[in-house]
Amino acid sequence: MVKAYVLIVNESGKEDYIISNLIKIPSITDAYGTFGTYDILTKLKSSNEEDLQHDITNGIRKMPKIRGITTLLVDKKPGISKINKIEQKVLDEYMVHAFITIHCSKSDESDIMERLQEIPEVVEADILVGNYEIICKLSAPTYNDISNIISKKIRKVQGIKSTLTINVINKQGFSR
Repeated sequence: MVKAYVLIVNESGKEDYIISNLIKIPSITDAYGTFGTYDILTKLKSSNEEDLQHDITNGIRKMPKIRGITTLLVDKKPGISKINKIEQKVLDEYMVHAFITIHCSKSDESDIMERLQEIPEVVEADILVGNYEIICKLSAPTYNDISNIISKKIRKVQGIKSTLTINVINKQGFSR
């Protein structure tokens, strides 16, 4: 299984239009409206790299109203997944979410993943190839709680050099 995250910057106010078109791309499993540096975050999974690259290059990149994308390829090393689809639907209904990209030394990835596993609010995490080394998803009751988890738990993990928070807008997007 090949996996990637694509961060999208689009024309102002066009998130719903783009999300409604992203659902047509076979390898996209999740798409979330976000606020901050990026407008939309998508998660892609495919059985092979060629199909994934095709969906990014000929699907996402060629979509009108998109100004730019950042692709984060997931390493083949095992990630963290603490929840199943049914539990995720409950979390989506009653909690807020954020994705955190983490910059660290490659030699610290395994230790950081172990520490992230211990943080209850980290519901999934993957090791990346490229600009960032790790991406993780947090779920908590409020955005203030997300902020506290990042500042008091995640940023305290030994080896983390920097983080970027991508807050998810509830009920704007899809998950299959």
